Amino acid sequence: MTFISTFLLTGLTLIGPPDEGTWSFIGTSSGDNVLWTSPSPITAIGDNYEMLYTINAATVMVSYIGITFGPIDVIDMLPEDVIETWRATTGPAPLDFGWIEVVAPADQDPPAIAFDWIVEIDAKGYVSYRMENLFLGQSDYDLGWPWGSVTVNVESGTIDSTLSIQSVAPPCYADINGDTVVDVVDLLEAIGSWGYCFECPADINQDALVDVTDLLAIVAAWGQCPG
Repeated sequence: MTFISTFLLTGLTLIGPPDEGTWSFIGTSSGDNVLWTSPSPITAIGDNYEMLYTINAATVMVSYIGITFGPIDVIDMLPEDVIETWRATTGPAPLDFGWIEVVAPADQDPPAIAFDWIVEIDAKGYVSYRMENLFLGQSDYDLGWPWGSVTVNVESGTIDSTLSIQSVAPPCYADINGDTVVDVVDLLEAIGSWGYCFECPADINQDALVDVTDLLAIVAAWGQCPG
């Protein structure tokens, strides 16, 4: 297992940890769990946090008849809501942004790659990324001459990622139309956007799906937005 991490912010200031942090890291695994921890903390006492996780590059090493090939770029195998994932949660820390399942390609059973991941902030403000339950299967791939298109075994995977987390003012995600009031207009916006919807304002919990969960979030936030 290999980890390369680069901290992209300045360190602690005299007034304590910063309200936000951005880091880039690379994780490679052939089946083991992955754990990355930020080298410095962010504030642990915020009331609300937002996370943006972006996969910059994804490659695999594969084998065929005992010969290893790669690295092979597979980022086009990942759905757009896997390549960029936004989540929000309430503080203070310790907290997490919930487990997220990745299955790629989504229409293959069993998949070529599957894993679960979660981002957490501990009581001291240190951020961690954990990947567990990694499954490496098979995939059809064109190896070129003289093999052509064959079924290969996925032996390992490498993901180059960027993770940004910030403590934010009280949000009003349910205010879809931005008029500072959560009301029937927002409810109708959600109904009109029903179903799969990537980076859609009506997708309040940003799971790429407008459904009853988003309707319940609107009802729970009904009225004037905080501010």
